Amino acid sequence: MKSKINIVSFIFSCLLIWGMPSCQNPVVNEPGGFFIKGKIKNSTPVKSISIHELTPTGFIFIDSSSVETDGSFVLNGMISEKTFCTIRFDKGDIVVLVDSNSNFELDVDVNDIDNYRLKGSQEYEDMKQLTKINSKYLKLGQRIADKYAVYKNTELSKSIETQIQFEFDSIQSVHKKEIKGYVETLKNSMVPYFATTFLLPESDFDFLDNIDRNLFVKFSQSKYAGILHQKVEDLRKTAVGAIAPDIVMNDPFGKNISLASLRGKFVLIDFWAGWCKPCRDENPHHVALYNKYKTRGFEIFGVSLDDSRETWINAINKDKLLWWHASDLLKWNSPVVRQYSIENLPLTVLLDREGKIIARNLKGNELDIKLAALFGF
Repeated sequence: MKSKINIVSFIFSCLLIWGMPSCQNPVVNEPGGFFIKGKIKNSTPVKSISIHELTPTGFIFIDSSSVETDGSFVLNGMISEKTFCTIRFDKGDIVVLVDSNSNFELDVDVNDIDNYRLKGSQEYEDMKQLTKINSKYLKLGQRIADKYAVYKNTELSKSIETQIQFEFDSIQSVHKKEIKGYVETLKNSMVPYFATTFLLPESDFDFLDNIDRNLFVKFSQSKYAGILHQKVEDLRKTAVGAIAPDIVMNDPFGKNISLASLRGKFVLIDFWAGWCKPCRDENPHHVALYNKYKTRGFEIFGVSLDDSRETWINAINKDKLLWWHASDLLKWNSPVVRQYSIENLPLTVLLDREGKIIARNLKGNELDIKLAALFGF
């Protein structure tokens, strides 16, 4: 079976998953000031540099500086609180925490960005170590991209596509584990907020809750602490152990159906959409699991984030999804997005017979193992 997916776009999408920001509203800063002077080694090709605020939705320009013939530069700007900013170079970025009292000295070699030195920054070593960890795994991801570059502009067989995804997923799993292990050792630093906001926006609830509990009291005035605290409180409502909030929507025939009506069965809530390729790729696996366990008290409740009834119905029919389906056809404006803290599709939520959440975001082999344990296989 052939899959008409371009290797470049496929690999690029895999790399993006590792650092995809969640959707949050940018915060406007009140005036303040900072000052960064520096020296760039091997600066011949560098004519200017710039500093931008990092937000979950992109970069906000703050200041730029010309680079003198000796590699020196000066950056300054107005800012009100400790803010994650990036100083941008062609071969990489340097992330720094700056506020109105910042007065830094930066030394950097454009051929060895990761080994920059920053004097005057309290969290410099924390951020530098986190950056090194992240850079290591991004380079491993790039090696996979290079390995499969021979398939550029060709059709991928399903086996090759699956192998690429497996290799990326394996690296991503270790990547997340190492970042989590490192940031949980930081007890008096804002750097963990960089990890949770920009590197691991879909991390498990226990990890996020632990950071919130340890750091919110110290940094409660920070916008990053506030965003994470609200996120944790939202996630708590649909975390493992909570009773799943009811979902009441129309089925494909316009009839009102309810998640709560399935009490007494193990239920997999599958948040998906007809336009979502990763969701459609997962559907054959869900079909196999449904056929295996449906007579043992297993049900799937598919909640679509489509906005086109035609797209939704066509996907159900084409993929042969013979379980419960519901949608309000509001796409990302659906109330379930906030209700279940949905940031990306697909998302699965597994319920026990009493409607209690026993797992979130299981897919592939992880879902196989969980269901086998539940049904004694």
